[in-house]
Amino acid sequence: MKSNNSLNPLYFQFTLFADFGPLRYLFFSLCLLLYMTIVSANVVIILTVYLEKSLHQPMYIFITCLSFNSLYGSAGFFPRFLMDIVSDTHLISRPLCFIQIYVINNYLSCEMTFLSIMAYDRFVAICQPLHYHSKMTFKMVTHLVFFAVLVPVLGVGFLLYLSARLPLCGNKLNRLFCSNWPVVQLSCVDTTLNNIVGEARLNSEERRSRPACLTSSHSSPILSLSSVSCH
Repeated sequence: MKSNNSLNPLYFQFTLFADFGPLRYLFFSLCLLLYMTIVSANVVIILTVYLEKSLHQPMYIFITCLSFNSLYGSAGFFPRFLMDIVSDTHLISRPLCFIQIYVINNYLSCEMTFLSIMAYDRFVAICQPLHYHSKMTFKMVTHLVFFAVLVPVLGVGFLLYLSARLPLCGNKLNRLFCSNWPVVQLSCVDTTLNNIVGEARLNSEERRSRPACLTSSHSSPILSLSSVSCH
């Protein structure tokens, strides 16, 4: 009979990191520069919209939300990634791994949701210009922002719960960071429910990404640490 530690490993190991010797410090510097650029650009956007009253409009409020989301997502990825670049061992504790899974997936879901809302905002502005101000009121914008945050929080939280309860028979992740599906693949038991929920989430994000593609040109190309392709 397997021990509790073998079914619930305390650490995961990333297997895609290679030993580049002194070059790893160059990679570290480049990635740190990228991270600082993302942080600086999004802070500038947030401060500009906040200080310029003429930009207190729904579209710019949504862009500001995208900037906050980008800061949130990049904070869930880059600090740990930078540490792993210069580290000789690439282990991450089970709780921290699941936290990173939650942050990155929540970031991506919020990104798609906000871009879909921005597409709706542009639809109303272009197709119903006379009704735009009566529809996109401050109350409506508040409700949309609340929806864009709450739905991913609950959806990703439920997905993470399904993954965290699984007994695992390994601890090696063929990734550079923690991802939900590789963890599920380590399970010792049937994962049909996880597969169904994961597939439903992917289909939902696919539907959201279609209107989001129409809006992506309105936002800064450095708002996000990663992009979702538009098909």
